[in-house]
Amino acid sequence: MLICHVINSLNRGGAETHLFDLISEQTKNNDVVKIVAIGPDSKNIISLENEIANLGIKIQRLNGPRMFNVFSYFTFANYLNKENIDLIHSHQPRSDFMIFMLRKFSKKISNIKWIVSVHGKYDTYLEENKFSNIFRKIFMKRLSKFWGNASSVIAISDEVKQWIYNLNPSLNAVVIPYWVNKNSPKEIDTNELVIGFLGRINKNKGIEDFLDAINNFNLKEESIKVNIGGYGNVDYVNKLNESIKEKNSDCINFLGYVEDREEFFNEVDIFVFPSFSEGLGLVLLEAMSYSKICITRDTKPMNTYIDSDTGYLFNNVDSLIQRITLAINDLKKDYSVIEEKLSNIDKKLEKSRVEKIFPKFQEVYKNE
Repeated sequence: MLICHVINSLNRGGAETHLFDLISEQTKNNDVVKIVAIGPDSKNIISLENEIANLGIKIQRLNGPRMFNVFSYFTFANYLNKENIDLIHSHQPRSDFMIFMLRKFSKKISNIKWIVSVHGKYDTYLEENKFSNIFRKIFMKRLSKFWGNASSVIAISDEVKQWIYNLNPSLNAVVIPYWVNKNSPKEIDTNELVIGFLGRINKNKGIEDFLDAINNFNLKEESIKVNIGGYGNVDYVNKLNESIKEKNSDCINFLGYVEDREEFFNEVDIFVFPSFSEGLGLVLLEAMSYSKICITRDTKPMNTYIDSDTGYLFNNVDSLIQRITLAINDLKKDYSVIEEKLSNIDKKLEKSRVEKIFPKFQEVYKNE
């Protein structure tokens, strides 16, 4: 089968990492895979281009200003007509929109099977620009109608499936979550604990709540270090730095974009994921795969992976302070609680193995 994946860019994020994992398995399965990236990669975030090229997969870049460049549509149409693609699998809204438009005006392209993967609740992510938020909601409502032309719509979680249904009740998405590989955990040093956060540095990720909670601790006295990994707007990161109490300023490190995630997780003992809205939250699964004690907001879909048996849940800053305190006490004084949670994490991750999930993609691809 000749499969063409279409995505906005190849900068490493949740959707892009999942795509890389998916095409890795597809090449092992002897599928022929091609990738179209509709826009350029950001210089601030690592690109997966080299890793994809090492799989022997050709990448076609349109390099225009995303979905509103007329020349990109002509280039893309010529590419699809020339390559004799059996199946198009689009990821992210701009890619979905371009495929819909090309199918609308090209009979040959409209006959190619089209699969859509929805990687998040796209109109729920907070931004400072209110006009942008309003436009996103209008656009997503319209795009959900276009998804009805696809052969199948894949949601990465039950929460995303419900979000899709709320936009367009005629759609019955298939839920196929991300998978993760189990990694070898590093032994915890309770003499100096490290609390970590990893993700885009923006308001939606709940980073402000995290720092508000951390400010209630005396990190130096309690021998705690905080590592915050991820790319964010410089002005916003400076604002966050200014919110840190002076007593803790030497103990909180903004790492910027983290290229070596294994090194990051090996240094972390407690992982805090305070995001307000996620399609799935791949980084939370990654933390679990490294056997990290996780504290996350009590909201779907995060609380389907982390609960009182596998970690700690919070609802607001006060409860986050309590959960961090409890996790620290359990690590230092009652490690049997931690061992039980880590054992339950391993059981939970059994459902997230590639052997369990990849066949679901094959089934969707084969269905008419």
